[in-house]
Parts: sequence; structure tokens; C-alpha cells
Amino acid sequence: MKFALVSAVIMVCALVADCQISVDLNHPANRSPEIEIRNRSAAALVAVAVTMPPVADQDRPPYVIFADIAVPSDRLVGELRSVALPIQPGASFAIPLPVRFPRGASPEALYEPPITTAGVFADGVTTGDPDLLARLIARRASALQAVEMAISILSDAGSHNPSRERLVADFQRMADSLNHWYLPPEQQVGRSLYQSLAGKLRNVPDLPYGSAFPPTGFVEQELAALNLQRIALLESEPSLAQAVARK
Repeated sequence: MKFALVSAVIMVCALVADCQISVDLNHPANRSPEIEIRNRSAAALVAVAVTMPPVADQDRPPYVIFADIAVPSDRLVGELRSVALPIQPGASFAIPLPVRFPRGASPEALYEPPITTAGVFADGVTTGDPDLLARLIARRASALQAVEMAISILSDAGSHNPSRERLVADFQRMADSLNHWYLPPEQQVGRSLYQSLAGKLRNVPDLPYGSAFPPTGFVEQELAALNLQRIALLESEPSLAQAVARK
């Protein structure tokens, strides 16, 4: 399917009767097509998930994007026009869609409707497709697991003084362990955290011979930030504990 050079809009309700989230598929003339999501609820939208199937002739997995204020790497969404979560009532944001550009031809779509969405509002109310919502909550659980693993490794490092090379390799190995096609996106959420910590450890200034690594100040600072992330995930609504108990 080829994209027209004129703007086209397809309005889709987010699989809920009262349309708490509405979705527009826009085809702007001067940039890639984009999904525009509008918060039609009276509460702020703090997490959202969107998925679309590939076009019929494309052998690829569905397009899926998650954005969640409880996950630090998700505080900005969209690649071209990023906005900070939460999305306030009546506000909207756009997510550009990938396209293919055959030589000498108009851009071709890689994905097409129906668009499926799910969301979580600041008051803990949820909306949208139940299966996609379950994936959104499972992603928070995966993020919590990554945070707690990072806390454990850094706490242990502060006591046993490993080398820079070993500690960086440990975090990079954990990031690489999540970089597999057979893992759904919600299970790969810890990669950015592990990669970030590996990068920070590489950039720690050289220390005098015999100094502890990582430095105590570095460990304390990172553990404080990680514990804040842990608290945010544990206190997020709907409750992770209740979601697990219902399985």
C-alpha cells in the first residue's frame, strides 16, 4: 500500500465504548506517517501501548511501542516530536511510523490498521485491549526485575571491589542477554538500564592505584537513583502484586 502525498486521517476508538483514548493515523505530505494519540479522559495518561499488524505482503512482526512514566527510559515518547509523560487530558502526541522507500517510488507502508491500544491513567484506571494491557503491566514487572538486579550487582560491587573491566562486562552481558528476536519487547525493557550503567562505569575517571572500584560516591548515587525507580514501580497502579496474583 502506497502513502498518498495528501493528508489522510483515520479515526479509531481505542477498543473502549467511551473512547478514553482516540487514535488518528495521519499521512502528512512532508514527513513519515504517524499515529496521533489523544487523551480523552479526565485523568492524565501515564502509560500507553500501541500495536499495528504488518501489511499483508510483509513478513515481519507487528509494530509495537510502549511508553510508561513508571519506566525511566520511557519518559519521552516519539522519535520526531517527543513530549514528556504524563499526557494531560485533551492533549495528544504523535509517534512516527517506519516506512520503506523503494528507489524511484513513493514511500510504502510497513504497517496498517487496525490499531490496537491500551493505557493507564494517573488514578490507576485502565483502558483498551486486555491482552495489550497485560503486556504493559508485564513490562513494568520486567523493569522492576532489572532494577533489583542492578541494585544487587552494584551493592555487591561496593563490597568486593571488582575491576572496571569485569563490572562493565557483567552489565553489558546482561544487556546482550535481552537482545534476542524471540523475546517480546516487554521482556527487553531492562536493556537500556544495563547499557546505561555499563556506560557510566566506563566513564568513571581513573583512580589512584589501590583505590576501591567503583568509587563509594558513585555506588551511593546510583543506588539512590535505582531505589527511587524501584519504589516508583512498586507503587505504580494498577498494583503489580495484584496483577501477578490474578494470573
